[in-house]
Amino acid sequence: MAKPLVRAAFAALVLATIVAFFVTQQLKGEFPLVIRFAAGPADISPNRDGFRDSSEVGFDLSRPARVSFSVVDGNGNEVRRLVDDKRLPGDSHNRYTWNGRDDDGRLVPDGAYTMRVVRRDEGRVINSIKKVNVDTEPPKVAITSARPGLISPGEPGQAPRVRIRYRGPRNEAPEFRIFRTDEGKPRVVARFRGGRGRSALWHGTIRGRPAAEGNYAFTVTVRDKAGNRAVAPAEFPSPANTRPGTGVAVRKLDLRGPLGVVAAGSLARLELGPTGRSFDFALARLGTSQVLREGERVGTRFRVKIPRSAKSGVYVVRVKAGRRRAQYPLAVAGLPQTRRSAGRPRPLVVLPALSWQGANRVDDDLDGFADTLEGRGRVKLDRPFRAGDLPSGFGSQVSPLLRFLDREKLGYDLTTDLALEAKDGPALANAPGVAFAGSALWLPERLQRRLRSYVEGGGRVASFGADAFRRPVPLARGSAGPSPPPRARNVFGERTKRLLRTDAAPLVLEGDDKLGLFAGSDRFIGEFSAFEPTAGLPGDTTPLTAAGRDPGEPDFVAYRLGKGIVLRSGTPQWALELSEGRLSVEIPRAMTRIWRLLARGPGTG
Repeated sequence: MAKPLVRAAFAALVLATIVAFFVTQQLKGEFPLVIRFAAGPADISPNRDGFRDSSEVGFDLSRPARVSFSVVDGNGNEVRRLVDDKRLPGDSHNRYTWNGRDDDGRLVPDGAYTMRVVRRDEGRVINSIKKVNVDTEPPKVAITSARPGLISPGEPGQAPRVRIRYRGPRNEAPEFRIFRTDEGKPRVVARFRGGRGRSALWHGTIRGRPAAEGNYAFTVTVRDKAGNRAVAPAEFPSPANTRPGTGVAVRKLDLRGPLGVVAAGSLARLELGPTGRSFDFALARLGTSQVLREGERVGTRFRVKIPRSAKSGVYVVRVKAGRRRAQYPLAVAGLPQTRRSAGRPRPLVVLPALSWQGANRVDDDLDGFADTLEGRGRVKLDRPFRAGDLPSGFGSQVSPLLRFLDREKLGYDLTTDLALEAKDGPALANAPGVAFAGSALWLPERLQRRLRSYVEGGGRVASFGADAFRRPVPLARGSAGPSPPPRARNVFGERTKRLLRTDAAPLVLEGDDKLGLFAGSDRFIGEFSAFEPTAGLPGDTTPLTAAGRDPGEPDFVAYRLGKGIVLRSGTPQWALELSEGRLSVEIPRAMTRIWRLLARGPGTG
């Protein structure tokens, strides 16, 4: 310390320390330039849908200053300058709208963004901790369940509470829409708001009234915290985007029973749905008013005894529960229709039970949409027909044909295609001829192969429908499907054109009627408005009888295949011309001749 240089250095160090102390104290006492940053909302989705498209960002100054204000990305890069070196007054609240775009108007990438204030005259930079999150990705949303999936609103003792649950963002009041799906294109029939949880309750009403019988699907609309909108399963539900157990079937009264053959003298087991109740039932033969069995029951399952003396034919079980009605057809294999036909081989009438269920618009898996074979899906065979009614096509194709046979005392045995597949009831090999009552759109695939062998071996097959024998369907574990696309040729090798609907016109006989089906006519046969022209008979076949709307394009055809004969009516309206009160003479006369042709076949197969 004795040396002057050391003393001078020490004094300078002490002075610098004192100066630094006073500067530090002054800086500590200075009020911050930026009091706070502001951003609201903190999450935005700048997709221009009018909901959380922008955020109000800004800062509060404690004193006048010339500053710049910017939004910066996670790497500290400036993406949008909102204030460019502008003098602002002190004690000011400066707010600016940031729409999630950069200085060139381009949408910034999703991510977290912060704010920055720069005072250039002092070289000071103040960064915010507060963030604005840009998120344009819609949230993942899914309806997970709707329970119970089968309800009967408006029925005594029924007050349904369907709980619809979804997975996704929690909203204060998510919007739910109800679509009716079984009347053409799905359409919105109601809207309502859910609660704060991820669920909602539907009481089975539409505009204050109990929902009509049918199938219903739901959608839910929610937004995430950034405002992104998502609709599950889609803006318009469809079988492709809905899940099993997320829809509701409204049924008032339905009835299900066997699709096979019930023997005379045995019990037919049926089930009433969708809930148990008190009901009356009655059994009568199709086309008659005589009640053969009747009774009262409570519950769901019941049995009906078929009389031992019942003749082969369709019998209808009718159920009444309050104001509701339901009916179900039973195929009964019984006694011959006449004494004269006793002991003789009789033509076998086949009911298209698989096609009934294939077109039956009932929701099996409760996804809100009917399950049919039309969409290459699978259907359950043990299910009621829609609305408790008789199957589609029964009244226009099956019933007129069977009533005609009964009136004319033309004997027949009765079965269904499903019974033939299971080899239950009357056998195909014992029948001299087979008549398919109605359109066999779908046929069990093994039965279809057996049917061709039956014809080639000498059997005779008549089809009184349209678009038949082109879709062989597998059966497994009480269900059918999927259905393949219709084949160009049916099982017998014939090609047909698309069903043509026109003004009413007769069939005109072409060439020689080698079977004599229309003998004595003036070559004009009936009057129809739906036609299915042939597009080519199988190779190595012999045409026997043909008649058509247009020359050279026969609709009604009969031809020899192997040792047997195939006959196709060429119109689904053939059976209607057999109804009582119709003026047609040629069709009933031809039908009687067709039946005699089927009755005298060799019956091998």
